[in-house]
Amino acid sequence: MPDVEWIRELATGVRREIHKTIVGLDSAIDALLIALLVQGHVLIEGVPGLAKTYLAKAFAGAVNLSFKRIQFTNDLLPSDIVGGVIYDRRTGEFSFRPGPIFANIVLADEINRGAPRTQSALLEAMQEFQVTVEGKTYQLPRPFMVVATQNPIELEGTYPLPEAELDRFLIRVIVTYPSKEEELEILRLKDRIGEELDANAVANGEMVLGAIEAAKNVRVDGDVMEYMVDVARETRQLPEVVMGASTRAAVALLYAVKAWAALQGRDYAIPDDVKYVAPMVLNHRIILRGQALGGSRRAPPDQLIREKVLMRVEAPK
Repeated sequence: MPDVEWIRELATGVRREIHKTIVGLDSAIDALLIALLVQGHVLIEGVPGLAKTYLAKAFAGAVNLSFKRIQFTNDLLPSDIVGGVIYDRRTGEFSFRPGPIFANIVLADEINRGAPRTQSALLEAMQEFQVTVEGKTYQLPRPFMVVATQNPIELEGTYPLPEAELDRFLIRVIVTYPSKEEELEILRLKDRIGEELDANAVANGEMVLGAIEAAKNVRVDGDVMEYMVDVARETRQLPEVVMGASTRAAVALLYAVKAWAALQGRDYAIPDDVKYVAPMVLNHRIILRGQALGGSRRAPPDQLIREKVLMRVEAPK
C-alpha cells in the first residue's frame, strides 16, 4: 500500500495557509480537501457574507492550481461558461475560444442565480471532465473541480438546482453564522490585513495528482463497505423521507471515505471515516416529504443523518 502520511501533512499545510485569512469554516475546508482528492465537486450553501467565495479563492491559492470565477446571473449564457467558436478576420478561419470552465478549480459563484439552461451547461463538465461545442469535444485540465456557492433558494432571484446537477456534487456543506468569538476574530483579522489573501502555495498540480492516485488505493475492508451500504439503505427507511440515498450516493460515500482516510494519513478506512463524511455526502441526496410537495429543495439538516441514520445503523467493531 502507498505511504499516505505525506497527504496528511499536505492537508495540514493547506489548512494553515487558509486560516491565515479565514476564521473557522473547518467543515467546508475538509469538504474541499476531500473533493480535491477524488476530483469531486463541492456545493457550499449559506446566506451572503459568510466568506464562501473568499474560501474558494484561498483554497485555490494554497494548492497552487489555476482558478477561474464565474458569477452566475439570470442573463448568463452557456457560452459564457464553456466558450464558443469565433471567426478570426485575420486568418479567415473559425477557432474555439475557451470559457472560464477551463481551469483546475472553477468557482461557480451564486450558482442558483443562473437560469436552469445555464446551470445545465455545467453537467457535461462536472461528469465527463470535458465540454462539447459545435460538435467538437474539448478536454478540461486535470485535476478539475467545481466549487459552487449557493444562497438559500428562498431569496429573491434564485432558482433551485435541477436534480441531475445537484447529484453531480460530491459534497454539500451548509455554512452558518460564526460564533461571537469567531466574528470578533474576523474583525481583528480584517483590521490587520484587510481583504488581502495571505495564502501561500504549499502544493502544485503534480503533488495533487499524486495524492489523487494514492487515495484511490486506500483499503476499504468488507465490513466497512457493508456499513456504508447499510447507512445508505437506512436513509430510504425514514418516515420523513420520500426519496433516500441512491446507489450512486453510496459510491460517492465510498470515494469520500477513502479520501478522508488518506487525509488522516491512513491507507485504510475505518467506521469513523464513514460517520464523519456521510452527513456531507448524503444530506443533499435525500428529499423530505415537505420538500416533495413543492417546498424548499434545500438539503435536510445534517442532524437527520447523524441522529436518525448513523445512530440506528450499528458500526462494525
